[in-house]
Amino acid sequence: MKTFNYSTALNALKLDKQPPRAVENLPMIPKQFVTKDFIERFLPYVKILGDSREQDKWVEQYCNYYNINFEWCVKDEKKHTENLKEGDYTFKVIFGNKIYSYRNKVAYERKGSVSEFYNNCMKDRDRVKREFERFNAKQYDKVVLMLEFGNRIDELINLEYGFYQKGENGKPVKKQFNVGNTIYSTIQSWKQPNGYAFEVIMNKNKTMLFWLVLQDMFYYFRNEIREECRKKGLIENEN
Repeated sequence: MKTFNYSTALNALKLDKQPPRAVENLPMIPKQFVTKDFIERFLPYVKILGDSREQDKWVEQYCNYYNINFEWCVKDEKKHTENLKEGDYTFKVIFGNKIYSYRNKVAYERKGSVSEFYNNCMKDRDRVKREFERFNAKQYDKVVLMLEFGNRIDELINLEYGFYQKGENGKPVKKQFNVGNTIYSTIQSWKQPNGYAFEVIMNKNKTMLFWLVLQDMFYYFRNEIREECRKKGLIENEN
């Protein structure tokens, strides 16, 4: 192949594409994600791996709904299996004759709410920093902070967090205070290359967040296929 083409590359690498596991409920997939390479040549072969200690199982539920492969990583001494050491999710891509696994190489760290991440920034700051330090120490290729709140980082500045305290009559009264500046500055500082060097994917809508993460996995894998083709001399003209 003269220049890289994902579909042609899969054939050039002689990957055994067994009858695919067809993705279902296609009308419910946001239209910007519906491309042939993504839908037909990636989703049937990808398997999302989740840490079994995850509290919220919504990613598994979405995978089941769309018929996308999913597996919980569970610690079992008899089966010699382990939880994910770092991160909440990662993935592998499975063809009949080859498996591309990104466990211990790519990680998605989920944060489900403003209050959770604010506590991470304040009460649990040292523990969370140690977690990100482990990504760097183990030389992860890619770490993504997966936020279920906000649609853009700059929106976080005005985020408020509500809590209850006793009022004058003894009844609980809800108070609001701004946590956005703390969250915003923490993310902006930590995500830098000279910080903890992670990326951010965020959306209030879980459907959009789910597909944004899967699309991110696809483009990472697509680049991996390009690099494999380049090393094997299968691309004639690649800048």
